[in-house]
Amino acid sequence: MKKSMRNAQCVMRSVLIICVAIFMLSSTCAAENLKFIDAMDDTGYYYDADSVHAESDKIFRVQMAVIKASLNRMYTYDVRIAHTVRTYEILSSQILSYDTRAVLEMNNSRRPPQRYSTKSEMGQMVNLILYGD
Repeated sequence: MKKSMRNAQCVMRSVLIICVAIFMLSSTCAAENLKFIDAMDDTGYYYDADSVHAESDKIFRVQMAVIKASLNRMYTYDVRIAHTVRTYEILSSQILSYDTRAVLEMNNSRRPPQRYSTKSEMGQMVNLILYGD
């Protein structure tokens, strides 16, 4: 009886370790092909060029990354952009340790759409995605 309990615990630990490894690998895939947008002080703004996906001719989705070097943090956002009306909607976000890409916090709550100006970081990113460098 004790031997079967130990075997079951060992199997459960193995399954848990495999699940954590798969989660960590899938969670750190965000922002792999980063393209620079702008920087201010120790903060850099990027988008993942591989993540750009058009939902229609007026709406697209993209992964954004904000890197704060002094805090060793990377903030990633799954963003839906309606460029004709200059709004964006954050669909989910993560906070990662920049050097290890370990996920420290996740938020899958959708935020209400926000307006952006053409001169903001968001506006610059939209221009880069739509019209290139």
